[in-house]
Amino acid sequence: MGQYVGCVKYILFVFNFCLWLLGCALLSVGIWMKMDDSSEHFVQKYTEKEDEQFQISYSATGGTDVSVTISYLLIAFGVVLIVVTFIGCCGAVRENMCLLIVFAVCLFVLMVALIGVGSWAFVKKRNVEDEFKMNHELKEKTDQNIKNGVSTYYNSQTAKQFMDNVQKELRCCGTEAKKGELFAGYGKRIPHSCDGDTYSPQHYPCNYPYYVRVSQEISKFMKKRYTILSAVSFSFGFSLGLGMALAIILAVLIRRSTRLVVS
Repeated sequence: MGQYVGCVKYILFVFNFCLWLLGCALLSVGIWMKMDDSSEHFVQKYTEKEDEQFQISYSATGGTDVSVTISYLLIAFGVVLIVVTFIGCCGAVRENMCLLIVFAVCLFVLMVALIGVGSWAFVKKRNVEDEFKMNHELKEKTDQNIKNGVSTYYNSQTAKQFMDNVQKELRCCGTEAKKGELFAGYGKRIPHSCDGDTYSPQHYPCNYPYYVRVSQEISKFMKKRYTILSAVSFSFGFSLGLGMALAIILAVLIRRSTRLVVS
């Protein structure tokens, strides 16, 4: 019986070290997601300057809370897992049943939590496009960007660069003009980016094409984040399940070996 205990003990010790590395990985991914610059400005930039007036950030769509929550969850799981693996190592080396039981219970709780987070992220990933199809907050922000770009086109180099890039790429012109207003809100002066094949009196204003492009970019960004979170959560949850099984097996073997010695 003693040889089985020793074998499982060292397997659990090595497995705990691997779990410790996984905890460090969770912590690192969480910190990366928190510090990643793209979490501030993730939509394609149409200006060289970091002008918040023409940038769409998470704060404009309600997505900042999601990104920050994900990063904090990973950081919290990483820290807790590092502490729990220390308990497991102590229990395995000392062959302490109490520590092993605490370790197994902690792994079970973490496993259930990770599977829950992974399931939530998987569902959110599949529905993320629908969330931005009718996002009124985002629509208002994109409309405001276009209106500001048109109104300050001839007074601001940043606004001029923004509207020229939008109009050339999306093949649109100006904003939704008011009744009786000519040339898509520009008055009597049409920008060169609206000339020729790009502009016609029946051409679409930039409001809707710009909103669609922004919502698509946001969806791609959020899908990437949810994919990372679900993959990490499910794989780590499976690993914690194996660790829990090893801890229970070791505790049972220690108890049986103790009974044999006593008898």
